[in-house]
Formats: sequence, structure tokens, C-alpha cells
Amino acid sequence: MLRRLGALLPFARYRIEGASMEPSIAQGDRVVASRANYWVFVPKRGDVVVVRDPRAPDRYLIKRIERVDDGRYTLLGDNADESTDSRFFGDVPRDLIVGKVLFRY
Repeated sequence: MLRRLGALLPFARYRIEGASMEPSIAQGDRVVASRANYWVFVPKRGDVVVVRDPRAPDRYLIKRIERVDDGRYTLLGDNADESTDSRFFGDVPRDLIVGKVLFRY
């Protein structure tokens, strides 16, 4: 899960609150996501993205795109033992993807 720290269009900052992306992104890390990337480009396999939780749209998750199929995205956490992802809530539509993670700090 992520906590949104603020937005500077077309970017948003988030703080990681779980272990689903460890070891690449750890709990307590902060990330910057670009909403503008997907205004021009299509999300693709391997991208790390911020996505609205399909079970609670006011919450955000960070996941890696594993597969793209007919406009739906299979999302997985890097740490399968700690991740609630498409294995639990299914594939997600494009409109739930908020942006591409550009970097962590």
C-alpha cells in the first residue's frame, strides 16, 4: 500500500507502506510517479506502476505489470509472499493505473 504525499502535476509522490515490492522498493521508501507517461505511452510489461486498489479506489498500490492482454493488466508484487495483487483481485483495467514509477528515494 502507498500513502500519497502530494501531487505536482504531472507527478505525484508516495511513501511505501508495505513489503510487496521488496527488495527493489522497501517499506518506508518514497517514489515519484509520472501520470504524464501514460498520456502519451501505453503501459507495458515490466513497468512499475501506481494503481488504484480495485477493492478500495481511495487506496493506492505499487505493482509491476506482468502481462497486458486486451487492455487489461496483470499486476504482481516483486515479493509474492507479501503481495496482494492480480492473483487476489484479478486483472485491472487501464483506467486504474495512475502512473509509472520513475524513481525511488
